[in-house]
Amino acid sequence: MRSVSCISKFETPLVLDASVFVNLSATGYADRILEAIPVEVLIPAPVVTELLNSIKLGYNDAIALGPLLEEGIVSPLDIPRKAQLDYLELVSGSTTSSLGDGEAATIASANALNAWAAIDERKARRVCANRYQNLKVSSTVDLLTHHDVTAAFSDRELSVALIAALEIAHMHVPDEHLCWVAQHIGLDRVEALSTLPRTFCERYRRISVDAKSRATTTGIS
Repeated sequence: MRSVSCISKFETPLVLDASVFVNLSATGYADRILEAIPVEVLIPAPVVTELLNSIKLGYNDAIALGPLLEEGIVSPLDIPRKAQLDYLELVSGSTTSSLGDGEAATIASANALNAWAAIDERKARRVCANRYQNLKVSSTVDLLTHHDVTAAFSDRELSVALIAALEIAHMHVPDEHLCWVAQHIGLDRVEALSTLPRTFCERYRRISVDAKSRATTTGIS
């Protein structure tokens, strides 16, 4: 199955938002996924703080982050000086346009460094589209579909990782990646997961049934 990542070639660093790290942590393979990314992976200080604060709410993703920082798989990032004005504007705007500290730090830092911003939250991606049209934005699934990442996993491992991210972290899957995810996790899982759009699940089931019917008719097992 062909990779459909929007990232055809990494040439600049990748800046992670909390939402993406939470999804990667849920896969159980965050270290292998991030090691496979062929550029420096950065995580802004406000994102680290956000993850640490989430421990009080019962979320343990910050615990998974510790070893990644210690081993240099992920590097901490202070908000660059030239990004600080953008950061302040992003956290202090109106209710409809303002973002949390972590999202704002990710976007402002990536923009200042000409880096990729890895963000899943719809509001943050909408702000990027409106204010930073030249910013390179990727999702968790873009990382998972990148050819360097898929090459580091067997099909079974990739299926396990996707199911875990969907079930545990409720990972958002952009429309353009729905078929790819469905092919990797199988029809049974597609129908069982509440995180995937119902209309897509019904459509995918019809396609799968039709494909099996055609295979039976033509004698293909």
